[in-house]
Amino acid sequence: MALSWQSPVYLKRERLLELIPEEPGFVLWLEAPAGFGKSVLAGQLAERLSWRVVWGSALLGDLKGLLAKALNLPPEAPWGALVETLKLEPTLVVLEDLTGEEDLSPLLRTLPCLLILASRRPLPYPELPKLLAEGRLVHLQAGDLVFTQEEAHTLFGGRAGWEEAHAVTGGWPLPLFLSAFTGKPPETQALLRGLKESLSEGEFQEGLLLAALPVLPEPLARPETQSLFQKGLLRHLQEGFTLHPLLKEIALKSLLPEVQQAVRGAEGRLAEDLLAEAYWNARLPKELLALLEKPIQLRIPAERLVQWEALLRRGGMRARLRLGEALLQCGKREGYALLEPLAASQDPGVALTASGHLAYYLAEPLLGKDLKRARGYLERGLALLDQVNGELAGRFLNDAARVPYEEERTEEALRLLEEALRRLPPESPYRIAPLTNLAFLRFELKGALLERIAALEEAVLATGYSYANLPGHLRDLGRLYLLLGEREKATDRFRKASEAPGNPLAALEARIFLAYLTKDPETLARLLAQAELWENSYLVERGRAFLAELRSDPDLLAGLSGFLPGLARALLLNEASLLPPRPQEREEQLYWHAARYRILRKEEDLRALLALTDAREKVLPGLLPLALLPRKGPELAQAYPLWEVLQSGWKEAVASRLPEIPPLRVRVLGQFQVEGPVGAVELKGRAKELFALLLLGLPREEVAYALWPDLPEEAALNNLHVWLTRLRKVLEPWGVPTYCLEEGLVRVELDLFSVEEALEKGDAERVLALYQEPLFPGLDHPFLDRKREEVFHRVRALFVQKGEPRLLERLLELDPLDEEALVSLVEQCLHKGQKVRAKRLLEAYRKRLREELGERPSPALEALFRQL
Repeated sequence: MALSWQSPVYLKRERLLELIPEEPGFVLWLEAPAGFGKSVLAGQLAERLSWRVVWGSALLGDLKGLLAKALNLPPEAPWGALVETLKLEPTLVVLEDLTGEEDLSPLLRTLPCLLILASRRPLPYPELPKLLAEGRLVHLQAGDLVFTQEEAHTLFGGRAGWEEAHAVTGGWPLPLFLSAFTGKPPETQALLRGLKESLSEGEFQEGLLLAALPVLPEPLARPETQSLFQKGLLRHLQEGFTLHPLLKEIALKSLLPEVQQAVRGAEGRLAEDLLAEAYWNARLPKELLALLEKPIQLRIPAERLVQWEALLRRGGMRARLRLGEALLQCGKREGYALLEPLAASQDPGVALTASGHLAYYLAEPLLGKDLKRARGYLERGLALLDQVNGELAGRFLNDAARVPYEEERTEEALRLLEEALRRLPPESPYRIAPLTNLAFLRFELKGALLERIAALEEAVLATGYSYANLPGHLRDLGRLYLLLGEREKATDRFRKASEAPGNPLAALEARIFLAYLTKDPETLARLLAQAELWENSYLVERGRAFLAELRSDPDLLAGLSGFLPGLARALLLNEASLLPPRPQEREEQLYWHAARYRILRKEEDLRALLALTDAREKVLPGLLPLALLPRKGPELAQAYPLWEVLQSGWKEAVASRLPEIPPLRVRVLGQFQVEGPVGAVELKGRAKELFALLLLGLPREEVAYALWPDLPEEAALNNLHVWLTRLRKVLEPWGVPTYCLEEGLVRVELDLFSVEEALEKGDAERVLALYQEPLFPGLDHPFLDRKREEVFHRVRALFVQKGEPRLLERLLELDPLDEEALVSLVEQCLHKGQKVRAKRLLEAYRKRLREELGERPSPALEALFRQL
């Protein structure tokens, strides 16, 4: 994206721009507090370079995902794909708000772009000292970024006051800029007076409102918002407009009554959740409590409500209702004490909602089940259903269905969810919740795994009904994709779950999975300590089981008797007698049968795995290594990654996947490169020569004669047979004929074929883009020489026929002494009045002709010289 927060009123600081490298492979690290112009400098560099620009902030989420999105790649794309895409064209990548916790090693090790790192503190990335030693890192700090006296003078446009402002600010860019903008000294009250005098009343009021907002979404922007941005007082981020932190601080300290008035005036303009943030930041507790008392759905993260706990405890029933649920979502059991009296409220809506929350969280394994109490609140809520509207009734039934499910009364849970859908209005955004839960139950009852994944993905896209559901949905998707062996998708969903607000326990579980998948026992141990602080036995058992596996240490499972530790213990000790009893939940059954098969190799467990879900063999890659599958069942390898099957040596499995094997990608124009499905193929000597001749489509007899012209035909063909066998071993190491067949090479994508096709069509633009020399580099053979000459003359004939300047220039690059191309190009230059260029072309030709051949130009060219 363009750096759209760049403003036309900022001073270009050539002193700094001259220090910055202007080619890929370098890093600029800007380290300074807020207000030192880091973003402005990055924007000015982007304007100067006119390259593709990709911008990301660590405040907006996972940087790899943000970069992938900006490059039109899937969010789960690996770093390798990002690096290769960045190499395709010169790119400036700007990463802001860095803390040092980001994993940027793949980017810093390869540097396929010009990279700007902006931070407010030192960055501990291990690659930075090495880059500095190599001269590929420029590190600018606050002392470098402050305005010099000359720059301050220029900023003020020669007006009086610049010396005083520079002395007071020490060259700090932001207050210095504000002083220049307002014409007032850089002291708080003076700056405020200057802003009032420099802005219209509407602009000033808009700035006051923005002081109370984390960000103003772009659809809510007004002309005054755009005007503030154009004047350099706002930044334009992906989420919308935001006032600079220093200006926010000044406004909230010195203009709080005015900010409060602006917030009150925005009540019809802002969405309720954004209005709640504005009330809190503007210190309007009465207004915030009044908003929270309304019987409306608010998308405020549980963590944020818990930060407001002291205020919400003083509120009415609905404020305490929201706080009670938020505390439980954050794993704090004191939420029960807030909700229990509300379940006895005379207001049926409050009582039903509180009963639903209590039923759900008392049945939640992450908080420790108390199913007896949960059943009591379920029964209490059922008695209130006919006293409330369909929306409240449906939401209660959806939440309460958790109780019979945990009690293993699945049919009752189904009935409650179906009744929830019957009562919820058709337009209710909450309908997605029971639909998702029904998909879960169908997975438990019938193994509908793919249906459950589809329902969860739909729910993730439609999570307007609840912040709290998003982390859990993403975590569940991560676990399900892991079952299917789709590790990149699983990692992406876990990472998103770990960053999503609303359910800290689900986010913690996602981080535990991420540490396990990245084989990071140190991080996993820290997360395990957090789970122990939460006193959450489920997360402790999962974390211990993962840690024991990573460290191959069953002693870490001592004292734990749950399913996950039992499974890990049996696998580590390879002892089937240590397996826990077969579980009831289908996901756990999959892992149980997989563990039993690993230990005992009984095919009954393999058949059970296939029968447990509608995904059939698609679950095998996530549960069993390919090498453990029985060789009599090659069809079982269908879901494993193709590269893994090809490298396995399992010929029957490879043969069953033969149609999926991609073509051999070959480049012979400008370079000789062969790329197979498992990586680059290195050909040398005779094998390379043989492969090149086969690419020409020669019959075997001609190839044999071309390579061994002095041998009898039978001996030459015998040699050819030997070398074809060697070639197949290099091209098809999996042992199944794929590319090199009896009739010759098949399934080959060759850049030369593309050029020849373009030549047939007369597509000069396509030929110009593809044709490079030398053809078949590094090889010397008469057959190849003839092919080189043939292709070049066809290219030349097409370019001369078209006669376009770019084509003629390319011909002169290929053959600087091509007089026909030169004359045509010079004549076109003269026709356009470009005499200087024409003369330069002719002089270069005459010089080269004299130096290389010792000859003079033809009479026609001499005539052109005289004409000039």
